[in-house]
Amino acid sequence: MMKRFFVFLVVILLVVSTSLAFSQNFPYNQDDPVLKKIIELGKTDNQTMKWLDYMANRFGERVVGTDGYNNAAQWAIYEFHSWGVQAELEEVDEVPVGFTRGEAWGKIAVPAEKYLYFTTPAFTAGTKGIQRGSVIVVPADSLQILSLKSKFKGAWALVGDAGNLNRSPRRGEKSFLAKLLEDAGALGAIRSSRVPFNAGSSSVSSWDNLPTLPDIILQDTQYNEIKELAGSGQNVELVFDIHNGFKLGPVQYSNIIAWLPGTDFPNEYVILSGHFDTVGGSTGAVDCGSGCTPAMEALRLIIKAGGKPKRSVMVCLFAAEELGIIGSQAWLRAHPSSVPKIALDINRDYSPGAVIGATVAQSWYEDFVKITAPLIYLNPDFPFTLGANNYPGTRALRPSGTDASAFSMFGVPTLRMSERTEHVYNSTYHTVWDTYADVVPYAKYQEHTALVLAVIAYGVANLDHLLPRSDVYLADGMYADINTSKGRIIASLDIDNAPETVKSFIKLFEVTGGAPAGGQRAPAAPPAAGGGGRGGGGQPARPALGAFNLIDARAAAQAIITLEANKARADAKLPNEKNILIKHDKAGVLGMISPTEFYLTIDRKPDYDNKYIPIGNVIAGLNIVNTIARGDSIRSVQITRIGQKATAFGR
Repeated sequence: MMKRFFVFLVVILLVVSTSLAFSQNFPYNQDDPVLKKIIELGKTDNQTMKWLDYMANRFGERVVGTDGYNNAAQWAIYEFHSWGVQAELEEVDEVPVGFTRGEAWGKIAVPAEKYLYFTTPAFTAGTKGIQRGSVIVVPADSLQILSLKSKFKGAWALVGDAGNLNRSPRRGEKSFLAKLLEDAGALGAIRSSRVPFNAGSSSVSSWDNLPTLPDIILQDTQYNEIKELAGSGQNVELVFDIHNGFKLGPVQYSNIIAWLPGTDFPNEYVILSGHFDTVGGSTGAVDCGSGCTPAMEALRLIIKAGGKPKRSVMVCLFAAEELGIIGSQAWLRAHPSSVPKIALDINRDYSPGAVIGATVAQSWYEDFVKITAPLIYLNPDFPFTLGANNYPGTRALRPSGTDASAFSMFGVPTLRMSERTEHVYNSTYHTVWDTYADVVPYAKYQEHTALVLAVIAYGVANLDHLLPRSDVYLADGMYADINTSKGRIIASLDIDNAPETVKSFIKLFEVTGGAPAGGQRAPAAPPAAGGGGRGGGGQPARPALGAFNLIDARAAAQAIITLEANKARADAKLPNEKNILIKHDKAGVLGMISPTEFYLTIDRKPDYDNKYIPIGNVIAGLNIVNTIARGDSIRSVQITRIGQKATAFGR
């Protein structure tokens, strides 16, 4: 009887201790059964690597315009539907001719048999069956190439490390060398490359302009061996059998869009995104299977846990990111009314890693403290940290790098995440070695990321309000980004009401020259040579930043900080502005005393209203202004222009 009681007591203690441990590890929303279930499923039934196995191993290369891409896209829709999720393919564009990659092999046949390690770009020709021929080394000089034209017939041309034989892969234009070799009847061109190969893609402009010349990328050591044999006068014969094929187009390609409708705000969205396409020859397990599959799994976890979030949770797997961020831009342009209602885009296009933190706008911080509270104790190997950014960012001018840039262009907030991984991204980036095996050592990292994404997406989707955008991006206008020894300060510049004085200010720092429309951070002016006179190129020498001194005006009981260029006041006077609206009624007013002196108020200074010219207000870093003291310095000043009006101002 005592033994039974002891066992019973142990069981109770275990239950209590487990409950306490779970309570300690789950400090927020303990009454939300869905959130608890998401975490439980993420730890015990995580399918992230299963989806990656399908993407990388069942379908492989997913270049847009190939069967691999379109078949994989159909599979993704099938999976989403099997989870009870609404999903569809949303057309982006088309390619005039499709491409299929088949088996390929090649070898040295003479003087001694040796199999070769090689690949071909997507959208390039295969051989006409098994083809055997001698080797001709192509000289660098164009005239010499022309003199050898008759010898290329029926031969393999060794072209060195020449670039893609299409001058412009997007337009399908053939290079001079490609045209010459085709006209001469060469069997194919062989390029040299280090391992791992960056195969890339070519393009075909129409069915009537199909490439006929196999473009072979061969391991550099084998290439050099063949070249040396041929250069010594030996007869070298190669055999290739490459089954590349084409499909009569046009062939459409689409984004993959899936969504769980919100209960209260169905037309507001939290988006989990990644790009579904790959570069030629790559199975894209890292780039970007490691981004797509955690997004897919995050949505599945929410659904399987019974989640019914207030706003819609959407997964966007974008097409043609590798061709210029095309799919995400197309989606945003096709849904202009949805853009203002996107709460957040969480895009991943990194190494296979575990998300261990995020940095958010200050206005989001309180919400994210609550949303991410469960993540702090989620996994002791991946403790989560949250930071706040007090400085608005600039929207991207053009798409670059990844799909998040497209959202930035449209003013949509994106989540800045930090990750932990030991994977070396450039070891396989855009190469044929980007495979599932490259991600397997980081399976736990990927699974953890899927769970983190699920928790964050579910939390943001359940907020009673959209995340504010006011402090995410700078609005259209002109700004001075001042980096001091105490920290960073951003001030607006009033180009409407003090235009001539603002011009005097920006001339101190901005390098002259044209700029594209949008937002631009102009580099700070270089230090002036000799401290005076005229600089190079006939431009007036600007004062070196190192020569500026911060004078602590508090000692003189003045509510201003004066920055003097080499402590010498210019003889020139500031213009007489007629429409000054800014008043010296608060700290953080930026103004000018002379064409070479400006100030930042640290308190109200009404007597300066009719004495100096205010040109802007501090919008970020006011706390830094209040800490500046004698001896502090300015390290750099950048002029940021955002929008057409600011870009054109003063030019």
